[in-house]
Amino acid sequence: MLDYPLDLVKEWLEFQDVDRPSLLHISKINELIKTMCLAWAADKCEYPNQAESSYQNLVVDAVVNGADELTAINAWMEQLQTAKTGAV
Repeated sequence: MLDYPLDLVKEWLEFQDVDRPSLLHISKINELIKTMCLAWAADKCEYPNQAESSYQNLVVDAVVNGADELTAINAWMEQLQTAKTGAV
């Protein structure tokens, strides 16, 4: 979905002193997902903090309010892609 390089995931896990995601605390799993999403969004936003702000609003807040995380991430990705396409 995000085409995030496996080597970077492995490096991130090593930095957390684990060798697989299942050993992470849920907060760290969320951090990994956010890191991957923001890396995907890096070239899709005009301003550096725009991706993180929209991720907070459209993904984190939606999940807190009971939305499915994968559905929220897909909606966020679509919005960023639409915004970039519309801006061109």
